[in-house]
Amino acid sequence: MFSDDSEKTELLYKNIAGLEKEIVVLRNLVEENSYLLERLQELNQQRYLETDKRIYELSLLKNNQDSDPVDNENTPEDEEILNIDLLLFKEALELFEVALYAEALNKFREIIISSPEGEYTPDAYFWSGELFLAQKMLEDARESYLIIIDKYSDHKRAPDSLYKLGEIAISLGDGLAAVDYFKSVIDRYPNSAVAQLAKKSLENIQEESNLID
Repeated sequence: MFSDDSEKTELLYKNIAGLEKEIVVLRNLVEENSYLLERLQELNQQRYLETDKRIYELSLLKNNQDSDPVDNENTPEDEEILNIDLLLFKEALELFEVALYAEALNKFREIIISSPEGEYTPDAYFWSGELFLAQKMLEDARESYLIIIDKYSDHKRAPDSLYKLGEIAISLGDGLAAVDYFKSVIDRYPNSAVAQLAKKSLENIQEESNLID
């Protein structure tokens, strides 16, 4: 009788030990995936910076070299505003790159205020969100990304903004909202690069949910 109880107790302890090891392994996998995701996001942000700086430098050069008024649909005043916006953008990105966030944000605000319907205003909102996110100002970042989703849903920054909203929802502890945002990225922008990140984030949420269950 006592021998049977002892064997059952020993078996129970072994099962518990086995489960504890599995939990540790799963937690390590989740942490590893989270780390890889953070690194990928950092690399993406650096890619944003390098790509955008190059685009705006080329755009500015093109505008300055375009001297044929017959083929140019913009007025001289429009061209001047466009050039100013481009210069502000280049300066803001350079400030962001060296973590001068307040100064960079002021540059983006200048674009938004002076050219509310301008060509580069959606980008200014996006980078404002990135600045807030870098400083852990989640609600301010959320507002910036929501403006892009609401007003510029066809803009190239829309998929990234929607994904960022999912990340912010996770940080705020709202897993259900995060799932909705990530699914929206996949459904609305299936061919975007960030759709793959959204799928990975959904997998991570599912893994963490299974651990809790």
